[in-house]
Amino acid sequence: MNMKKLVARALPMVCAAWITVVIAGCGDDSSKSSSPTTPEVTDPASSTSDVGSSDETAAPVDNCNADPSSPNCSELPPPSSASVPDNGEGNPGDGGSTVTDPGSDVPPITATFAAAKTLSVEVDTNGFYDVGDIYKAAPETYRIAFVLRHAARESGLGQESALTEAGVAQALNVGAKLAGGDESFYYASTDFVRTRETCNNIAKGRGETNYETETQAELLNGSYFLTVSSDSLDSYAKGKGGSWKVVSAYAYGEQFQVATLSLHFYDLFERGNQFVMENIVANMPKWKRVSVLVSHDVLLEPLVVYASNRQATVNFYRNGRWVNYLSGIAVVLNAENQVELYPVRGNDVGFMYTEQKQAKLDSLAALQNP
Repeated sequence: MNMKKLVARALPMVCAAWITVVIAGCGDDSSKSSSPTTPEVTDPASSTSDVGSSDETAAPVDNCNADPSSPNCSELPPPSSASVPDNGEGNPGDGGSTVTDPGSDVPPITATFAAAKTLSVEVDTNGFYDVGDIYKAAPETYRIAFVLRHAARESGLGQESALTEAGVAQALNVGAKLAGGDESFYYASTDFVRTRETCNNIAKGRGETNYETETQAELLNGSYFLTVSSDSLDSYAKGKGGSWKVVSAYAYGEQFQVATLSLHFYDLFERGNQFVMENIVANMPKWKRVSVLVSHDVLLEPLVVYASNRQATVNFYRNGRWVNYLSGIAVVLNAENQVELYPVRGNDVGFMYTEQKQAKLDSLAALQNP
């Protein structure tokens, strides 16, 4: 066989092999330096927990509640403002994690998830703890990071939408719950007016005057649980009940749009562990003993579900409830460097409804109590 024929036969095989190698190396590795472990997850359908069983009858039946699997619900939530990006008992984490070095002047922390909660606080019927109760119950040897959704804001999806008067009052009230002692807090938010104003008003509510709110847009990224952009999520959610329904179906592991839903999100518990250990605990040494970190609903909805091991009742897919303003989680690092997670609320309840459904409930309450 002459050389020209040999090259002609071998060249296609070499090219095919080279293409295969290139394609195999193009995967998207979203993980960071650690590999979080996935805990055993309690199936909410088989759980014996009575969390959230007290007031399910209050909501009138609508198309979404009657058939949550239907994409044609009678009420659609607003698009996620994270698009621009608002775009229980037991800890979900399992095993230990050596946290990355937060800076050359700050020693790293080696932390594990605690086997049980140590704070003497009571959970409400919807799976939430009051932020003030957490703060007051934690010994001075404990560190706390409150990761919260912003307070009520003006309509509109832009970064410049400010808090409403009600939102300012909500944040001031949370600050009052966290008042006491002479310690100052660390405050950080995303690069949105409403998140920064929430931090500022919580500080004012505590009585702090010499405070500063840092911008931590990447650390508190509203799209943290998404494998796609928030705009892509909103496009995907159209015709499927809206982003609130899609995100809650993902967070609670619902059998909804099974073939495509998982393509838009990371694994809930692996990603939740990663957020807690790498974004929060790793930075605790360079923050103050207590931190207030404010972000958006598309981060806080799955984060609350993760921290509660799917026991908090914010399953919009099933019951029309979504994570409320100033709800979120408390990441507590105890004296033994063990991490405890508490779903928390700054308002009276940890969940909210769409404006349409809330109006229905208000009308119903007015008829029952003229």
